[in-house]
Amino acid sequence: MGESHPKLFDKFAYHMVQLDDLRSFNAQELSNTVWAYATAGEYNSKLFKKVADHIVQPNSLRSFKPQELSNTVWAYATTGESHPKLFSKVSDHIIQLDDLRTFNPQNLANTAWAYVTAGEFHQTLFERVADHIVRLDSLRSLNPQDISNTVWAFARLGESYPKLFKKVADHIVRLDSLRPFKPQNLSNTVWAYATAGEPHPKLFKKVSDHIVELGSLRPFKPQDLSNIVWAYAKAGESHPKLFSKVSDHIVQLDDLRAFNAQDLANTAWAYATAKEPSPILFQKLSEAALNKCNGFDAQEISIFLWAAATNGHVELPLFEGMSPTAASLLTECNSQNFANLAWAYAVADVSSPLLFNNDFTNDCVRKEGKFTFEELSQLHQWNMWQEELESNLRLPPSLQGKCYRAFVSSDPRPSALQDDVVSELSAIGLNPEEEVLTKSGYRLDALVEVNGHRMAVEVDGPTHFVDRRPTGNTILKHRQVTKLNGFQVISVPYWEWDRLKKDSVKGQQYLRSLLG
Repeated sequence: MGESHPKLFDKFAYHMVQLDDLRSFNAQELSNTVWAYATAGEYNSKLFKKVADHIVQPNSLRSFKPQELSNTVWAYATTGESHPKLFSKVSDHIIQLDDLRTFNPQNLANTAWAYVTAGEFHQTLFERVADHIVRLDSLRSLNPQDISNTVWAFARLGESYPKLFKKVADHIVRLDSLRPFKPQNLSNTVWAYATAGEPHPKLFKKVSDHIVELGSLRPFKPQDLSNIVWAYAKAGESHPKLFSKVSDHIVQLDDLRAFNAQDLANTAWAYATAKEPSPILFQKLSEAALNKCNGFDAQEISIFLWAAATNGHVELPLFEGMSPTAASLLTECNSQNFANLAWAYAVADVSSPLLFNNDFTNDCVRKEGKFTFEELSQLHQWNMWQEELESNLRLPPSLQGKCYRAFVSSDPRPSALQDDVVSELSAIGLNPEEEVLTKSGYRLDALVEVNGHRMAVEVDGPTHFVDRRPTGNTILKHRQVTKLNGFQVISVPYWEWDRLKKDSVKGQQYLRSLLG
């Protein structure tokens, strides 16, 4: 019925708590009681403690059927009532059973969900549940909620269960339609596979095809949308139509007030990571982020600004507007947050003394041992940006050296496209130097001299662009090579070179026109 009667629930709870013991209640009555309170949203800590204390007594679980066990732990997880001894007792009981044949898939799904939601990670229990599900002949009795709850729970564990994930994914792929799946079911399912690092291209294609064919995405909440695109980007599954569908939906919304900071950050990260073009989407996300900037934490603001810079969205109002919030969160930043913020502002070329000052460099020194090679490389580019700005701010010499070594550590790998361009440069008599390491640490694809001027020729392949708009890395490299090394940068975009269809005469004419 879904009727709310708080006074009734309070009166009943008061009565139960006053009882000397609960021995007159059978297993089903205890299970139904806590289930009812959880379902009605009527939380009563004293009642839940009374019931749990009774259940953890010796031999108390012998009469509990599988549904009563799953409903009980589900109720405690749903209400947030912590009782580790209860979860341990139920887990030990299930583990000691000869088999789990009396548990239907819904019992298992709810149990797994409950343990993870309550923060109770009992590995042996999960191994037992996973093994049982894998051995089932069919998963037809699982409804969409059971499916998503199961894989969500196992993904949250952080343990690897490849056979379970394959069994569930194969089942979903064989379904005639995903219409019974609600948006949250779809979102939690793909989120689980991406989080667990369990690849299954057919599953991702099935889900994306279903979403793309929907008439509208209005039933999808912001978290559903952000988790879906995040999952596809994280899993490396390319589905441009899906990203386009979600982007169009978000852009057409009147506003993004329903999106919280995490939704905005995860959505931006997904589009930047997947290199899916959507300038209008980033503009809309940026406007929403500025309106909610005080709601961001250190992780969210660093991710959002990194994503904007990566996608080449380097609007001055965004970076200036987010600067005070970013500065206020520096003490909460880990090494990755630090490096991402530094790199993003270097790409955007937006000076922020409030954010970047002696406190920032001192924090970098304190975190020196925690920076990865990639993060040290980002800090090197930030340090060079300070040279561009002619500021007095620099990393200490020892950390500068460490960052520089990380930045130049990768071995050059010329592409076939680069080889073709260099070959034609040689053909017109320019004697190009290849993979030239500059003082700033950047490697140039080719360096040539034309009429006494040295020019850097950059052969920019598909990874240097998002829909023919330069990525943050491309923007930063071209600008810093020009300003710090004094070379004019000549870009050879891949699509312009591809149009020449390996015609040497046309290629040489094209290069002559670029180089003047």
